[in-house]
Amino acid sequence: MTMAVDWSSDAFFDSPERDSLDGGTTNCGPLWHSASVRWGHSMHTMCSYHGMFPAKLAHYFIQKYSRPGDLVMDPFSGRGTTPLQARVEGRRTISGDLSPLAYVLSRAKASPPSWTAIMKYVDELEAAYNRAGRTDWDVPADIRMLYHEHTLDQMCFVRDRLLRRSNFADWSREDLMVAGSLAGIMHGAHRRDGTSQYLSISMPNTFSMAPSYVRKFISEKKLAKIEQNVFERLRDKLARLYLDDITGPDGETHVQDASALMSKSSVASGSVDLIVTSPPYLQVVNYGAANWIRLWLLGIDGVSRDGGQGRRTLDAALDHRHTYASYKGFMLRTMQEMHRVLKTDGVAVLVIGDVADPGKEPVALAKKIWDEAGGETGFRLLDLIEDNLSVDKKVSRIWGETKGQATDRDCALVLARSDGNPVSYVENVDWDEPYKDGGPDAAHLRGRLARAGL
Repeated sequence: MTMAVDWSSDAFFDSPERDSLDGGTTNCGPLWHSASVRWGHSMHTMCSYHGMFPAKLAHYFIQKYSRPGDLVMDPFSGRGTTPLQARVEGRRTISGDLSPLAYVLSRAKASPPSWTAIMKYVDELEAAYNRAGRTDWDVPADIRMLYHEHTLDQMCFVRDRLLRRSNFADWSREDLMVAGSLAGIMHGAHRRDGTSQYLSISMPNTFSMAPSYVRKFISEKKLAKIEQNVFERLRDKLARLYLDDITGPDGETHVQDASALMSKSSVASGSVDLIVTSPPYLQVVNYGAANWIRLWLLGIDGVSRDGGQGRRTLDAALDHRHTYASYKGFMLRTMQEMHRVLKTDGVAVLVIGDVADPGKEPVALAKKIWDEAGGETGFRLLDLIEDNLSVDKKVSRIWGETKGQATDRDCALVLARSDGNPVSYVENVDWDEPYKDGGPDAAHLRGRLARAGL
């Protein structure tokens, strides 16, 4: 049996700053870095997503600037961190993202099915697969190289069932939860004994390496495809996601860009209490290339290579190749639209990372955007929080010297309407997690009970 490949031997968080539990700090003190790196609802771990901010950052602003029953928005929802954290804290939510994967993850977390319903759904999927028997699926070679043939057969069956409804908006809660959970285990590293909770050959979990790189690495390291039962791994994954209580108002999720989401037809003027979001960083992440394996699951082919139709379509839709001038215009329009939907005393928090070309000084993008465009937005600056976490403790460290525009600083622009007077509801943010209802062994027990039909 092939041993796991050690993609990165050092820990993410091994030398915390004073009063920091994760190695980071801000110019205002540790803030959310004073909570454990593992802080947050269990469902946040559904699927890694490149460019995500931690749940504890969302919690910090949700508790500080909103109350239960308030409306919290994230127009660039990514993997759904803000809508999930807000809903389990009793807030109403509205979110959206133009990326198909982001939409699936966000909607699954914003309105999850019950544990009983999702277990019944997986049982029915497995029974249908067993009745259907093996099928000769048409699978791209870039996908086929990652999976054992039996594992791939089961994955293709689930994929086919999901894609019977081609419009994501028509998918059921169970469809979305299975799609999001399966996306989360489609690829990842093997354990040192050769076992894995993931379905693929041993590879990184957060993003998809280029097919040519993966193919070369498989050959050089003689990586083995392990036979996995997709339905068993799904049950294990779901057991971990449902460790915590999912009680909370069902959220509203849209597959559309921020401008469309914040248009007058979608969100009423002055209806939102708090916005917590992270707009796309300037030329930092190609969301198609970073997720080509998971996008295949969602029926989007040709994303793995530059010339593929799926890549061209996503690049055009997500517009990740902004120049600074076009990005500034995009951010100005975005902040003006946020001003319209925000209540007079509401708050908008925009998390924006610094960017830099290799060998050059980083651009403090948040400050630069605010200095040059803030006066036209109708907002005033409440705070600009510099959030520092060393690059060697971020996911991007896996690229070494090729990490490009990744830097060690994000900035949170905390904005209020010029005519508003927002209230900070707490002096000290509470880091207790009252929605917790499981222990360290609860996921395994739930999985065993599910397999036993109990």
